[in-house]
Amino acid sequence: MREGYLFPPLWGTDSFNNGAGMGRLLTAARFIKARMPLGQPDLTDSQAYDVAAFVNSHERPQRANLEVDYPNLADKPVDSPYPPYADDFPIEQHRLGPFAPIREYYRNLQ
Repeated sequence: MREGYLFPPLWGTDSFNNGAGMGRLLTAARFIKARMPLGQPDLTDSQAYDVAAFVNSHERPQRANLEVDYPNLADKPVDSPYPPYADDFPIEQHRLGPFAPIREYYRNLQ
């Protein structure tokens, strides 16, 4: 990251990479809900979700070897925005939801 940022960029070459926790919609939405707007957080769950989806829809650095992050794909978070997956749900559903059907699928595997 370049020096001089008061806050890190939300997308672009100096932002977090596609394998970072903030690249996961549910993680980003929880973080955003707890902290926005600065000094007076008061977003609804839906607003935080929308902001997270907007931020994560932009280009960012690509981390190599993401396919080895989860040796057991059944342990991969439902909102992990990159394949491979141990299910047949589309990548867009893993990125944006709905997540309940994915969770149910994995509950039934146990």
